Amino acid sequence: MSSKANHFKLGVFVITGVLLVLAALLLFGIGQSLRKPLLVETYLDQSVQGLEVGSSVKFRGVDFGTVHEIGFSRDRYEFGKPVAQQRRYILIEIAVHEDAYRAHGREGFRDFLKTEVERGLRLRLNAQGITGLSLLELDYVEPRRTPSLEIAWTPENPYIPSAPGTLTKLLTAAEQVFRKLEVVDLGLMATNLNRVLVAAEGEIRAAQVGRISEQVTNLVAELRESNRALRRLLEDPHWQEIPETAVATLKEVRTRVEQLPLEATLLRLDRALGSAESFLAGKESDLASTLSNLRALSENLRALSEMAKAHPSALLLGAPPKPVQESR
Repeated sequence: MSSKANHFKLGVFVITGVLLVLAALLLFGIGQSLRKPLLVETYLDQSVQGLEVGSSVKFRGVDFGTVHEIGFSRDRYEFGKPVAQQRRYILIEIAVHEDAYRAHGREGFRDFLKTEVERGLRLRLNAQGITGLSLLELDYVEPRRTPSLEIAWTPENPYIPSAPGTLTKLLTAAEQVFRKLEVVDLGLMATNLNRVLVAAEGEIRAAQVGRISEQVTNLVAELRESNRALRRLLEDPHWQEIPETAVATLKEVRTRVEQLPLEATLLRLDRALGSAESFLAGKESDLASTLSNLRALSENLRALSEMAKAHPSALLLGAPPKPVQESR
């Protein structure tokens, strides 16, 4: 009887444990499923071929979230408007991983995204290798060169503008090139090019090629003759003797200069200057008086000369000078 009771208790314990584990797993899963993810949204005005729900979203290569929903913006925000007024944007909702916003919190992360969008944060659609799949990438661009799409509604979730991807840019540039080529008349261009080539060929044929060649030949011959004359001039023995003669002349001049009694001459000059200085020393007043008398004599002679020019007869017939009165 006791053995049956123990087996019964053990079975009840095992069943209870299993039920508790199942309940915990169920509650944990329901809690996770009932917890609404943090969603952000963007709009693309291009094809999203290769992008699917669950595709990766990376922030400069780091996991940021996954694509939560793909649809049309008109179905959510412009339903009921005339078709001509509806935007043709693709609406993409992104579920942000909890690790990406845990440090900021939900509300803080919304403010963070708003600030980064003003700094140029954009979402771009890029290809993922050669598999044909696509992913969304978050990166920074210059806001002035990549303005956001125009929207006439208030987004339900935090909005991150989009920017053209690399493939889209290439396709757009190629399309612009082809449009310009369509405008160009290639046939007319080929005709004009052919005309230019024909005209150039005619001008070349009309040019006096033979005469030009003859003139070039004559010029080369003259250059050769000038070269021969220069060589003969340089090979002349007299030209070869010039360096030797110049060297000998310089040696002779140097010898003569070295033979000059420069020291004795300088000594005599020094003595002469000393004698002149000693002779003139103390006679400054006599020299000044002599110079003054010479200056007065020169002025008298000038006055006499001027009077002789003006009144030559007065020089011979004039009255004698007054006698000098002696001082008492």
